[in-house]
This record gives sequence, C-alpha cells and structure tokens, in this order.
Amino acid sequence: MRLGKVSKGAAPTLGGAGGDATAKYGVVKDTDLARQKYLEAKRILKSKMEQEQRNSRANSLKIQTIYRKIMRINKVDGLRKEIEILSQNHERDVDRKDAIIQMLDRDLEEAEDQFGMALRAHLQNMDKLIDLQDSRLLGLEQEFESELVALESEFNNERKQIVTQHSREVGELNDIMNAIDVEESEREAEARQEHEQLREEIRNKNLEEINVLRITLDTQIEDLEQMFETAHWQYLQNTDQRTTEFKSLTRKDQELSKEIEQKIRKIDRLQSSLQHWRMKISQNVKECAQRNSNLQEEKNGIQAHFQNLKSRMNKFRSTQKSRLSELTKNANGSKNLLKDKCDLAERILKLSELGRKMETEQEKVTPFYVSSVEGEIEKQAEAMMQKAKEEGEPSKAGGDDVEVTTLHSSAWSETGKPVGKWNHLDQFWKKYNKVLLDALAIEKEEEKLKKENADLQEILKQYFDGISVNDEVLQKANPLFVTNFKVNLNKPMAVRREETKNMTFVEANAVVNQQKMGTMLNR
Repeated sequence: MRLGKVSKGAAPTLGGAGGDATAKYGVVKDTDLARQKYLEAKRILKSKMEQEQRNSRANSLKIQTIYRKIMRINKVDGLRKEIEILSQNHERDVDRKDAIIQMLDRDLEEAEDQFGMALRAHLQNMDKLIDLQDSRLLGLEQEFESELVALESEFNNERKQIVTQHSREVGELNDIMNAIDVEESEREAEARQEHEQLREEIRNKNLEEINVLRITLDTQIEDLEQMFETAHWQYLQNTDQRTTEFKSLTRKDQELSKEIEQKIRKIDRLQSSLQHWRMKISQNVKECAQRNSNLQEEKNGIQAHFQNLKSRMNKFRSTQKSRLSELTKNANGSKNLLKDKCDLAERILKLSELGRKMETEQEKVTPFYVSSVEGEIEKQAEAMMQKAKEEGEPSKAGGDDVEVTTLHSSAWSETGKPVGKWNHLDQFWKKYNKVLLDALAIEKEEEKLKKENADLQEILKQYFDGISVNDEVLQKANPLFVTNFKVNLNKPMAVRREETKNMTFVEANAVVNQQKMGTMLNR
C-alpha cells in the first residue's frame, strides 16, 4: 500500500485516498487478532493434550502396578502350592532312592564277597598256570642240557678217536721212516761193499796191466836208456847245461804226473760217489715228495673234516641259541598274552559285577531275553535233520553233534549238551544288545529330562523376571500380565528337526544266526 499498489478486491476510486487506508488498516487488525486467538487456542489445546497423555500414562502405570501386585500375589500362592507338591514328590523320590541305595549296598556287599571268591579262584588258577609254565620251561631246559651233554660227549669221543688215529698214523709213519732208514743204510752198506769189490777188482786189474806195461816199458826203457845214454852222452857232451835242466824238469814232471794221477783217481771216485748220492737223493726226494703229498692230502682231509665238524658245531650252537632265544621270547610273549587275557578277564568280571549291581529284580531272575530268531532256526534245523534222516544221510546241522576233543574250548547248555561252535556267544550278544538298548533308552530319557529341565529353568526365569523390577525387565513384555485369559509367557522357540533317513537296525544275534543257517545249508 505504501508503494501505491492496488489491493486485490478493492475497487479503484478517483478520490478519497484517506478513507481507503483506514478501511484497509481495520481489516488487517481483525485478521491479526483472529490469528492470535487461533494460536492461543491451539497452544492451550496442545498443553491439555500433553497433560492428558501424562495423566493417562501415569494412570496406566498405576493400574499396571496394582494389577501386577494382584497377579504376583495369586502367582506366589500358586507357585507355593506347586513347590509344596514338588517338595512332597522330592521327599518320596528321596525315600525311594534311599531304599534303592540300601538295596544296592546289600548287593555291593554280596558282589564284593563274590568278587573275593572269584579273585581267590583266579589267583589260584594263575599260580597253577605259572607253575605249569615254569615246569614246562624247566623240562625244556633239562632237555636242552641233556642234548648239550650228549653232543659234548659225542664230540669228545670223536675228538679222542681222531687224536688216537692221528697218533697211530704218526707212529706208523715213524715206523715206516725208521724202516726206510734201516733199508737205506743196508742198501748203502751193500752198495759200498760192491763198490769196494769193484774197486779192488779194477785196482788188481790195473796193477796187472801196470806190471805188464812196466815190464814192456822196462825193456823198452832199457833199450831206450842205452840209446839215450849214448845219445845222452853225446848230448851231454853237446849240452851239459840243458841236461841238468832236463833232469830237474823230468823229476818234476814225474812228481806232477803222480800227483795228477792221484787227483784224477780221487775225482773219479768222488764223481762216482757224487752220482750215486745224487741218484739216492733224487730217489729219496721222489719218495718223500710222494709221502709228503699223501700226508698233505690226509692233513687237508682231516682239516676239512675238522672245519666241517666245527661249522656243524657252531651251526648247532647258533640254532640252539636261536631256539632258546625264541623259546624265551615265546615264553615272555605267552606270559604277556596270559597277563593281558587275565587283565581282560578281570575287567570283564569287574564290569559284569558292576552291571550285576545295576540289574533289576526281573533282570536278575531272567537275565536273557528270548529271541524269536532262535525258534525259527531250531525249526529249520529240525526240518533239515528230518529231511536228511528220510534221505538216509547223516545229520551235520545240529549243534548237539559237535565233537568235543581235548585241549579245545567248549560250552555246555543247561541240559548238559554241548553248544555249537557258532553259538558260544549267543548269551553274550543277548546281554550286549540288551545293554545297548538300555543305554539308548537312558540317552532318550536323559534328553527328555534335559529338555524338561530347560523348560522349567525358562519358566522359573520368567517368574523371577515377573516379580523383579528393573530396567531390563520393564523394557520387555510382562510374563505375568493376563490379556484375554492368556498369559504372556516367553515360550522357547520351536526348533525344526532335520529330516533324517530312516535307518534299519538289525540285531547282532539275528545276523550271527543267519550266517550259521547259511553254513548249515551249504553243508
């Protein structure tokens, strides 16, 4: 308006600008008053609404507190009644458990007495087994000692025979050598005598020839002497000095010729004796070489026989040592095996005694259940036996025809008949399967009780949350608040079970009986 703009809805006039301004100012003032009234009313209404909300919240809290007190009183009364009922049930359970404990105490005393008797019998059997094993080892050791003494005596006898034979052969060889020496000395004497005879003959012959030659030579010498004397005379006359030298040389020549003749004779004699002794030596060398070779062969044979005996003795000793070590090892192994079996038997007895304590009166009276499979098998076996009798064949399927031999384990039924080989553990498998079924039932009962305990703990927690006041409890829904006759309990979430395959369980006794029937049918 101050800028001269025309207001909307106002008619333009040619004059009277002051009247239009007052009219416009009155309209604006009315709108401001109306607007202020509207804002004041809105503020008052808003404050009333907030006050109403605060009052309603406080009233709801008061109502909830009063109702919670009433519900707590009713819930406490109900829980007290339930606690009284639970305490009575608990007292009855405690009394029943006390009676069971007293009965188990009596069973424990009886079981301890039975265990003491079984332990004494077991210790007596163990002592008998140990004595039997010791006697067996003592017998084996005595047998080994006797065999060793026999071998030593045999070896000593054979050694004495070898030594006596060796001494006898050595004596024979010495006798042979002495006889050969005597024979050689006799041959040497004979050869020497023959040599002397030949020598005398040759000497006589040579002497005769020498005499004849001497006579002829004497005649010739005399003739020549005369000629020589004449010539000598002439020569002496001609060469006197040369003659004297010639005489001296002649005398020397005669001496040397005699000496040469003696040497030649000595050389001939030595050569003949040397040849003779060489022949003797070669003959003796041949004989001694043959004798030495024979002795060496015999020595080698004796040495080989001795080495063979020694190797056999060492081999026998090693085998006996290995046998002894194996025997001791087997004895120790058998002792350990017996000890393990005894420990296992003791453990089985202990577990059986502990299991006996946990048995009920019905289980003590009838410890084994009756299997329907046995009846079917007996019927089939009787049918097979009847068919075999009709055909004239001997029956081999019955468990009563089992041959009981010595040194073999066997089992006997209550009727006094032997139990078949594959039926020895029937009662054990029955008991074992029954224990497995009881264990599975106990596990199911344990799971059920655990679930029930968890539910009770959850309900107890909800109860304590309902009677307690704190921020955490107030933020959650009250479990004791009843709406439309329903309690607002925090039930546990349902857990979806995983789909499992349907597994078929077969009784072990049924499987064993089925295998037994298969073997009987194969026969």
